[in-house]
Amino acid sequence: MDHIPSWFGTEVCDRDGVAVGRVQDVYYDEATWRPAWLLVDDGSRLIIVPAAGTRSRHGAVVLAHDRELIDSSPTVALAPPVLAGEPLLRLAHHYRVRVDRCGAHAAVHGAPARAA
Repeated sequence: MDHIPSWFGTEVCDRDGVAVGRVQDVYYDEATWRPAWLLVDDGSRLIIVPAAGTRSRHGAVVLAHDRELIDSSPTVALAPPVLAGEPLLRLAHHYRVRVDRCGAHAAVHGAPARAA
């Protein structure tokens, strides 16, 4: 988990390099201690995007998804301390990623996330 704090405040781009926002929180899989989801502030709302398939390019976190899918993602008013249950399943369905129905992802907090 040593690299996760360096993501806080980092620019996030879609798979084509289009800016999406900045990382506010990182949700990690409690079983593997690997980043699972990112809470991103796009300037007007908070969105949660999968961390799977991300890569670093020119100091930015590049997501595996396009801007259209990210823009249509469910939003959150406040950063949940744990991502689990229905919100997790809704996000997994939206992004077409597999998750453990009983799994949970805890947040490693960066800058305080604002209300959307």
